[in-house]
This record gives sequence, structure tokens and C-alpha cells, in this order.
Amino acid sequence: MKCPKCHSENPAGVRFCGACGHPLGEAGEPGNLSGPESERRHVTVLFTDLTGYTAMCERLDPEEVKEVMSRIFGEIAQVVTKYEGFIEKFIGDAAMALFGVPKAHEDDPVRAIKAAMEIHGLVEALSPHVEARGCKPLSMHSGINTGLVVTGGADTGKGTYGVTGDTINLASRLSGMGKAGEILVGPYTYRRVEGYFHFEALEPTPIEGKIETVRVYKVLSMKDQPSKIHRLTGLRAELIGRKSEMAELSEAVEKLREGKGSIIGICGDAGTGKSRLVEDFKASLDLESIRWHEGHAYAYSQNILYFPLIHLLSRSLRIGEDDPPETVRKKIEAGIRSITEKTEEIVPYIGGLFSLEYPDVVGLDPEAWKARLHKAVLTVLSTQGRQAPMVVCIEDLHWADPSSLELLRLILSDFDYPALYLYTHRPTLDLLPARQIRSLGDTFREIRLRELSPSETREMVESLLRDRDVSDALRRFILEKAEGNPFYIEEVINSLIESESLVRDEGGWRLTQAVSEIHIPATIQEVITARLDRLEKTSKLVLQEASVIGRTFIEPVLQQVTGAKVPIESCLETLEQLDLIRTSSRHPHLEYSFKHALIQEAAYSGLLLKQRREIHERIGTAMEFFFHDRLSEFVETLAFHFKQGRSVPKAVHYLVASGDKSLKRFALEESHLYYKEAFDLVSRKEGPSEEDKNLLVDLLIAWALVYYYRAQFKDLTDLLDAHKGMVETLQDKSRKGLFFAWLGFSYFWQGENLRGSYGYLQRSLALGEETGNERVIGYACAFLTITCAELGLLEECAAFIRRAKPIADHFPGEPLLALNYLAGMGYLGWFSGNKEIPLESARHLLEHGREMSNIRLQMVGYIIMGVHHFMNFDIRSAIQCVDNVGRISQDPFYADYARVLTGMFHISLRDYRTAETVLKQTIEFHDRTATKYLKMNAYTFLGAVLAATGRIGEGVKMIEYSRSEFRKSGRRVFYGMSEFILGDIYRQMVQRTEPTTLSVLLKNSGFLVKNYFLAARKAETHLVKAIEILKETGAKGFLGPAYYRLGLFYRFKGRTDEARACLSAAIDLFEQCEATVPLQEARDTLATL
Repeated sequence: MKCPKCHSENPAGVRFCGACGHPLGEAGEPGNLSGPESERRHVTVLFTDLTGYTAMCERLDPEEVKEVMSRIFGEIAQVVTKYEGFIEKFIGDAAMALFGVPKAHEDDPVRAIKAAMEIHGLVEALSPHVEARGCKPLSMHSGINTGLVVTGGADTGKGTYGVTGDTINLASRLSGMGKAGEILVGPYTYRRVEGYFHFEALEPTPIEGKIETVRVYKVLSMKDQPSKIHRLTGLRAELIGRKSEMAELSEAVEKLREGKGSIIGICGDAGTGKSRLVEDFKASLDLESIRWHEGHAYAYSQNILYFPLIHLLSRSLRIGEDDPPETVRKKIEAGIRSITEKTEEIVPYIGGLFSLEYPDVVGLDPEAWKARLHKAVLTVLSTQGRQAPMVVCIEDLHWADPSSLELLRLILSDFDYPALYLYTHRPTLDLLPARQIRSLGDTFREIRLRELSPSETREMVESLLRDRDVSDALRRFILEKAEGNPFYIEEVINSLIESESLVRDEGGWRLTQAVSEIHIPATIQEVITARLDRLEKTSKLVLQEASVIGRTFIEPVLQQVTGAKVPIESCLETLEQLDLIRTSSRHPHLEYSFKHALIQEAAYSGLLLKQRREIHERIGTAMEFFFHDRLSEFVETLAFHFKQGRSVPKAVHYLVASGDKSLKRFALEESHLYYKEAFDLVSRKEGPSEEDKNLLVDLLIAWALVYYYRAQFKDLTDLLDAHKGMVETLQDKSRKGLFFAWLGFSYFWQGENLRGSYGYLQRSLALGEETGNERVIGYACAFLTITCAELGLLEECAAFIRRAKPIADHFPGEPLLALNYLAGMGYLGWFSGNKEIPLESARHLLEHGREMSNIRLQMVGYIIMGVHHFMNFDIRSAIQCVDNVGRISQDPFYADYARVLTGMFHISLRDYRTAETVLKQTIEFHDRTATKYLKMNAYTFLGAVLAATGRIGEGVKMIEYSRSEFRKSGRRVFYGMSEFILGDIYRQMVQRTEPTTLSVLLKNSGFLVKNYFLAARKAETHLVKAIEILKETGAKGFLGPAYYRLGLFYRFKGRTDEARACLSAAIDLFEQCEATVPLQEARDTLATL
């Protein structure tokens, strides 16, 4: 809801503005936010009243008084909200706030006192401004009490909880008793917070409405170190309830010693003990005879490319975060050399993970780099596994990046050496598909960690407290609260001890209050938060700062960013003694890890947004300094911190660098996410400068390549279309030209508007020529070759090929130029019927592809070589060529292109079943990607299959649809081809010599009734139309067969002269195209006339 006075946005259901305190009026329909109409709640109530209000009213104008009070109430609202309290009401010059509704916190009394102290300070700071107008000093006096209340049901219309009870009355009386600047608290509040604040105990005081006097305490100040922390070491239980799980792991070790490998996934929710099980398992091994390699994924690393692998390698090779690049290089080379002699096949790719450059792989095709990295990792693991039994452990795999998951699936798909692959994850991840699990058989096991049983929970409590004589009341309390979650049990026990609800007493443990009076938050996160709130201020600050760095952190970086005024070593020691953090490595730097991800999350969430941003910013700046010579290795982490720190220019810079880095490694999903994050930051800027526009266009062009690789042409077209208007305003014509080149390219592959593609590419070419930018000219011409071929502008296609070739040769590092103009050559040769052109194109593509290790060039080379064999009527060789596409790459688009051709080739062999299968796969793929380019080709060929297999009506309908789409989109050659196929289907209906089966008649009864007597006319009409279109385009490769089929039709109809003319035209075209097989058929047919 928007405040009518200051226009600030406020949450629904709030009665007063959080910015200025102004009443918000009716917030909406009354509603029950808290469940029951009424309920009993333990809350802390704060009454705070203004001293000096009456005198101020006497001296100031009513409008001035209202202004001052609005400001004070606004400050009060902000402070109460900050501590997650609830403003129940403002009453004249006083306010009443509740802590414990709608959400209870273990430290609600602490929050109430902190809020009161902050409110007092704010009003004291405001007082001089009022005094300057001749008024007496302003101050607050407050009363705080904790206890049971009854809520009347939350009413969003009135913004209240309607609480009643003696707790409220006492808080109000305490506020009234207080002098200016005093905060008075009741006895129960005092008992809950005495370890946090210094108090002065006042004389027992008679209170109106109370029979007995009440002990009242005046708050003096906050303690530097809460005295409630009585232990210096966190309590830790033995591993309980995991005997069968440990036995399974031990059995896998025995298999390992016998030379047999295993895969074990440990699955469980947060806090069920996955890491603890791994820790105890590792401790049980003889690490002299079994190698242990360990890597982790973290919440912040989900988009950092191959992070778990890098983490594992860093630990195994002892690579420090501050090691200079040459040191990292030497450690990698030495480490790989100790494993295998094939260093040249491994080092450049392992080193590439650490952003090291190697001359042999500079400019390597991203897809080839990825394939070689996979091979290198597989080689390293298999070699090490054969040298000695090993365990490879990856923890928290649910946070791994997509590329790491893909690589791990590849590793686990087939290994035959003694290794135990062990990974932990939450139930949100399914690493292995069911098919792969079935193929692994006994090699794979999944351990699902269940919650502890009641007896196991009791055993764990006894283990934690080192006492078997634990009271039944405490056991029942833990059973009820923790519900068998081991981490929760541990944290609840620690929380009870720290809050002095559970104390040592004569060698045992004793609860200091009734179980019904102990409040433990309902979630693990809240219990942890309550523990962190009891930390001494500096230690808590250090822990929170560390949480911003991540699950693991090294001391030097933390030293750089901390705001602590004292050395942090003692704080880290205390935090480790409390079992909140643990030392994970001492070399080359002291490295710590949070005991559990939930502790890091709780520490992080306890920071205000402003604090988080400031710390993230400091971390990013410190990393730039600390890792100045290895920045490329840490761009993803820098992007994360600067984005969270809201340093937009740096965030964008590092996000784009992360996208570029991922793209070079063919990590398309990660690259896409980084570019999108950068785009979201850049595009939301209002009133962008010319520099901002240039940055956005550069980002869109880089991002376009990711969309292209992922075959998401519809999404790419929509993205670029949305920015045409902004691009038109650019002063940089070269950038504008490159943008329109990509827009035309996306229109082509989207397949719905090739005339639009042609227009944008011509615009790009004109801008390139105007600026003399060869790169822009090159892209425009290369993309125009394929567009012109499809439009049937074959002479223009040939001209653009000639222009694109020397430019592509000049830019060898941009293979997309060569790929497209050579693909255009393939189209040109196929459509024009010149077999030598596709052969030349395919040879160049395959040769350049192998020289540059560019898989995409090779894929297109195989596709076009398949077309060449098809034109030579060597169908088997054609099929073998396109099968190579799937063998060398899993690229979805080109694999689909190969499928369309496979379908066409199998039609030629009359293998309609295979053709139908692969063509339907193509249609399903393009339905998912919402693109029509290849889908329409597949529709045409599938229609031919259906017609050939007796489903004539269904087949004709599909071809008529694709014909309509070809015509609308401007794809003239395929428009002509679809007319030809339709005409030939009707021709075969007319010329059918074999009797039609009853099954075919029944399947096509409706179609035959409508079309049987029109078939001859339709056959002639479609074939004549096909010849007309194909003549206009110069597509001789398709024109010859069209003349031949029309000649057959005329011969059947006894129209000899027309048949002779068509057959003669066909023979002439077949001779030009050197199509020997159909040439002989046409000559034989002509001889019968």
C-alpha cells in the first residue's frame, strides 16, 4: 500500500507508514493472518512514550507538531520493522509494539530492548532541532514486559492483532513509571535478557492492579560479550543411527580392494547428516593405501563452470587462491606428470579450468575444447584408478553447475577401474536417469538418509550430553521439537545450553524452567539464528562477513574485508570452538568452512540488505587486489559479489566476462545465465547513454551466439526485435550493421519471414559498406548466401559467396563466416543441380574443421557431403555421411538437420518406416523450440511418406500446410518442391495400375470422394505450378524431375506432344546436371512415344 503522505510503498495489512508513520487508513478487507480467531502467544510488549510533547504543543503551530510527530512515528515504525516487530498502535504521543507476532523469535525480548534503545537514540538526536524552536528537550521513556497474551485475530483492515492480557497492562504501567530516557523492564523480560544488557535493579514497586509488588529493572547498556555463552566447545554427538549406511560404504571399500568400482549417492534433506556420514567414513579409511579426492559445490557456485572439479583439483594439487599463474601452471604440470606421460593431451585443458592459456589450444572450437576436457578428465581418473584404489567424493552436488553434472554423468556411465565415486545431494537432484541406473546394475547404490527414530534420538541426546541419565522431560521435548533431524537435535541442545534453559547441576543436566515455558523456534534456521544472536558482537560480525564470502573462506580475504576493530584471529578461534566453523585447510592459507550450509545461510540472512551490499562490494574489491594476476579465473565470483553489491558497471563487466568464458568452454547454459543477468542490469537503466547502448548491443551480439548454439531461434528473434528501435538511435554504424546481420540471420533460421531476413541483411551490408567495415560486410554476405538460396535468388547467392570468401579467410578466428558461406555453396549446388559445388564446399568444411578442431564445420561438411552423394544417387553413402553428424556432436540443431536429410534419403530407398520415425522426431524437436525452418521440410517429407504408405489424405494435408508456409515465408525453392510432391501424389492416384486395397480405401474414403475425379486436373495444376516456380528460381536440380513427372502424366493421358516436350526438357536438364540415373529413365520413356 502506498502512503498518501510520503508515497512510500508499505506491505499489505500495515496500518502505519514505515517511512513517515502516517496512518494508512483502510488497508483492505479485514482478514485473519494468523490462523485461528484467537490464540495464546508468548510475546514481548514495548510501550514507548514521548517526554516533552505537551510543552512542544504549547510552543509550536499544530502543523509543526504534526510534522515532528510524523517524523518520530516514522522512525519508530522503521526501527520496529527492522527488528521484525509489529506496530500494534500509536496512541497520542505513544506507540505500542509487539515482538513475537506474527513470527516468534527466540530473542524477541532482546529485540524489543534493542529497538527501544535505538528509538531513544533517534529521538535524542532529533531533540536539538526542536529545542532550536524554543521547546524543551524531547526524549522517550519506555516499558517492556514479556509474557502470555491472547490475540483477537489479526485484522488487516485495522492493522492490529487485538492483543489483551496482563502482560500488556504491566508494560504500559512500566512505561508510565519511567523517567525521561529510561527503559524499564519486567522480571520475566529481565531473566530472558540479563546476559545481554547491564541493568540496575530497582526496589520492588507496587503496580496498580497488582496485589504484590513487582521487581523492576532499568536498562543501562548493552554488554560487549553476552555472558550466556558458557561453553568454549560445541557439543558434538557420535554418529548415531547410521550403522547400515556405514556398512554399505564399508562394503564398497572391500569391493574397491578387490579391484571393483562402485557409485554411491547419499541423499537426504538439510541436516540429516550427509556430511557427517562422509566425514566418519573418511576417518575410517587407511588413506595410505586408498587415495581420497574431495570436491565441494556451494550455493554461490551453481553457475561457476566446473566448480566442484576445480575445487577437487585445487585440493589435490595444493593450488592456493593467491598462487600466481606461473605457480598454478607448474603445480598442474607436475601433478599431471606424476600421473601420466600424456601431458600434452591433458595439461592445456586442466590448466584451462584455471584460465591459463596454452598456444596449442588458442582459438580452439568451444565444442572441441569441451570434448577434449572430458577426455582429459576421464584419462586422469582412469589412470589414477588403475594405479591405486581411490575414492572420489563430491559433496552437495545439488549445487553443482550444469556442466559439472554433465561431465559426472559421462564419468559414471562407463568406468572399469577400482574407484568409489561418492556424492551427496538433497532430494531436489536426480543425477542419473533411470535408464543409466538400470544399466549400471549392482555398481550403483543410493543411500537415502532417514530421520532418526525415537530411540536413536534419545541415544544422540545422551551422546551429545555425555550423560545417560537425561531426564524424561528433556527427552520428550527434543523428540517433539527435532523430529529426528540430527543437525536440528544438535543445534537445539546447544541453544538450550547457551540460553541457560539447560544447565550442569551436580554432574548431570537440569532444565531451569518448565518445558511448557521454553520457546524453541520451529525451524533449524531459526534455532541457528537464535544461537548467532548470542555471540559477542565482534565475533558475530566476523561470522557474518565470512558468510558473505561463501561456505568456505580464507583468512587473508576475510582480513581484507572485515569491519572488526580488533584482530580477527581470536574471533575465528572462538567461532571454531563453538563448532560454527571448522578449519578445512592450513596450506597454503588458513581456510575455514562453515560447519553446515544452514549456518552460513543464517549468518548471511541476519545482515541488513545495506550491510550485505557493502560487504559484497568490499569482497569484490579485495579479490581484485588479492587475485590481480588471476582475475580471469575468478570472474564468476567477482560478478556475483559486485552484482550483490549493486556496483552495476563492474557487475556487468564481470558477468559478460563470465558469459564469454563459459561460451569458450561450450557451457551454454551457464553462458546464457550470465549474459541474461548482465542484460537484466543493463536494460533496466533509464535514459541510457550512448555508451550504455553500445554495451547493450555488444552483449546482445555475444548472447546471440548462445541462442544459435542452443537452436532457440524464436527466442533470439524476439529478443533482437525488441531492441530494433534502440539500435536505430545508435551513432556507431558498424555496431548497428552487426546487429542487423544477426537479426537477419535469426529471421532466416526462425523460418517464418525470409524476405525480412533478406531486408535486414541488406541493411547490414549497406552499413558495412558505408563504414568500410570488412567484418560487418563479411557477416552480411555470409548470411545472405543461405537466405538468397532459399529465396531462389541463386545468382545473388553466388555473388555473395564470392564476396564472403576472402573476408572469411581474413578472419580465421571467426569460423561462423566460413561455415555460412560454404553452407550457402552447398545450397547453391543442390538447388542448381551442380554436383561439383557441394563436393567442393564439403571438402573445404571438413578440411578446415579438422585443421581448426571445429566440430561445427565438420558437421556441416558431412551434411553437404551427404547431399553430394544423394545427387549422385549413392544413397547409402549419403546416409553414412549424415550419421557422422550425430557421432561427432550432440548439437541439437545440426543433429536435427541431419535427421531431415536422413528421412529424405530413406524415402529414396522406400524405407518409409525409418523415414517416418526420424521425421517425427524433427517435428517434435521444432515444436519444443517453436521454430519452423526445418519443421516445414519435415512436414513435406513426412506427408510424402504418409501418402506412399496409404494415408493419402493425411499426407496431402501436411504437404498443403507446409506449401502454404513456404509461400508465406518466401522460401521459393521449397515452395516449388512442395508443389512438385503434391502433383506427383495426384499423378500416382491417376496412374495407379495396382488395385487399391480395402484398407487404403477405408483410410482415405473422405479424401478420395472429394478428390478422385479431380486428381488428374490437380496433378497437372501442381506440376505446372512447380515448373513455373522452379524455372523462376533457376533450381535446375528440382526442375528436371518436375518436367519428367509431368511428361509421365501426359503420356498416360495420351497427350503425346506435350509428353514429348516435357520429357525432352527433362533430358536436357538431367544432362546439364549430369544426373545419369534419371537421364536414362527419361530417355527410355521418350523412346516409347
